[in-house]
This record gives sequence, C-alpha cells and structure tokens, in this order.
Amino acid sequence: MGGGGLGLRLRANPYFGIETDVDFVGGQDYQGDNRTETAVTFNGLLFLNPRSRVQIYLLAGFGWSGAHVTSNSSAFDQRYGYFGGQLGAGLEFRVSRNFALDVDLRGFMRGRTDQLAQAQPEFTSADGRVTNTSGGGLFTGGMTIYF
Repeated sequence: MGGGGLGLRLRANPYFGIETDVDFVGGQDYQGDNRTETAVTFNGLLFLNPRSRVQIYLLAGFGWSGAHVTSNSSAFDQRYGYFGGQLGAGLEFRVSRNFALDVDLRGFMRGRTDQLAQAQPEFTSADGRVTNTSGGGLFTGGMTIYF
C-alpha cells in the first residue's frame, strides 16, 4: 500500500517538538483485498542532537484511523475503525534555517474500535484463532518548513 499525507510540526524548543498528521493510503492489503485508510496521529518528538545539521529524533504518539475494504472476488464491503499507538526514530536534514527534509521509521500497534469489532473479528488464522489487533511499520519521508 502507498499514500501521502500532510502534517504540522511545532518545536517548542531545540530538543522537543509535537506533530499532528493526516495520512491517506490505499492499495491491496495483506489478504489481497482493496483497502483505503485515513489516519490522524499525534506525536511527541525528542531531538537528540538539535544543533547538528543532521538531527536524530525519537517519536511516540497515538492516533485514530478508518479503513474501507472491498473484494473483487466477492461482495465483501466493510468499514473498520481503529485506535492505537506508535514509536519510531528518524533523521532530519537541515537544508537551511527554515527548511528541512526528514525520513523516519515508525512501528504501530492498533485495535479495532468500531461497532462490529466484538461480533466480527477482522483476522482469522488457519487454525481458527481470531483477533482485532494489528501492527506494522511505516517508512515516511517529508519536508518541514520552519517559521
């Protein structure tokens, strides 16, 4: 799956920042179904070497997302809601005083929160175990404009 998003990153001081993001992704999911997702996340950032041109940062936060899943091979059409958390690390490359490029790797865990979560689990394994918890990793890249 692939996508894009828009975020706002504020640095309260050289070491600490906060960000909020809205992301949109789509494509084929793990089970081969067509999937679109929209996510809203909030993160705290800790910059380990804020005076360097290449800054290392850690992030942690939480967020909500919604997904719409359909299948080409059946009449499957389902909407899911999630809440979860994420942890990650990244690099910010300061191009100038007011502009930076950043890349990071984020791991996430989330659980379903929609009305059907208890009655219709999202995942069923070959041996019959069910779950509404999912996780994964995201590689993100972007740019930051500082005012």
